[in-house]
Amino acid sequence: MSLLGLLALLLLVLLYRAPRLARAEARLLGLPPGFPGREGEGRVEVRLSSPWPLLFRLEALPSAPLGLEPRALWGVAWGKACLRLLFPYRYRRRGEHPVRLTLRLTSPLGLGERVLLLEAGRALVYPALRPLPPFRPAPSLFLEGKTSPFGLPDPLEAKGIRPFAPGDSPRLLARKATLRLGKPVVREVERTLLGNLFLHIDTQSRHPGYLDHAASLAAWLLLKAEARGEAFGLSAGEVLPLGRGKAHLERALALLARLSPTPHPAHPPPAPWGSTYLLLTQEAEEAFLRAALKGAARARKGVLLLLPEGYFLFPGEKGKPIRGRPPGLLRALALRGALAAHGVELRVVRGHEPLRL
Repeated sequence: MSLLGLLALLLLVLLYRAPRLARAEARLLGLPPGFPGREGEGRVEVRLSSPWPLLFRLEALPSAPLGLEPRALWGVAWGKACLRLLFPYRYRRRGEHPVRLTLRLTSPLGLGERVLLLEAGRALVYPALRPLPPFRPAPSLFLEGKTSPFGLPDPLEAKGIRPFAPGDSPRLLARKATLRLGKPVVREVERTLLGNLFLHIDTQSRHPGYLDHAASLAAWLLLKAEARGEAFGLSAGEVLPLGRGKAHLERALALLARLSPTPHPAHPPPAPWGSTYLLLTQEAEEAFLRAALKGAARARKGVLLLLPEGYFLFPGEKGKPIRGRPPGLLRALALRGALAAHGVELRVVRGHEPLRL
């Protein structure tokens, strides 16, 4: 075989192997965490590196929870290339869902082909929000107020003015009232008894909708607690201690989005001092109930919300009466007296009943 023939054969082999020599890395952009119903446009970037020219076809795979439809991009790449693919989304279902793509690489002569399955990232969808009855935690034992920068009270909390007293900081002076009255006066801030809410979700489930209902209820309660300026904590696979603020709320919603069922009950941790201890369960296993009795020792108030069927009626929904007593309901009713003696109120919501808090 001549030298020219060897070179031609070597070129064919290299072209055949070219897709195998390519490297690809995907990155997801523009899909922030959000509630179901959120929509927008996201994009993925695929960095492709190839020493030989290649024909490519990049396709975003459909995803029902994220509302993604198939989108494709094709062309020729050589050396280092950045492929960008835009696609609309509309969140539909709670969870942490992957965004996957396929990258099909072919040599220019069609001699070799390689298909890569890439995961660009994951999108976080919070629980669905639906209006539910209000629930106010029991007032704590300490006077609290809203925090403000530099230790200054929020003027919106002021309930009146009083004369300036020795020891008051000059920063607290009510300037307009001082000029009007001709003597120094300070704002008097009203302090209120805010409650602290600590919520635990038992992840043992018999009904597929139990965790979705529990997560929606928890998200509603935590959003309302944050709006009132109350401290809240969450135990849902991980334990999030009491806290306030937008970042704390986002961490709690992320835990609820990732909430998944477990074969065994998730025992509640001890309640923070002086908090309202709210427990959600479907199975009410005996070990779970014993842990609830122990964990409520430091709580100001305890509430055990039992969902025997794993779901309840949202406002506007109707259901047929459910008869019979599941094992979890019988276990909880048998320990109703012991729960009450430990300061834990048992509340049962059957599947045909609206939520009552």
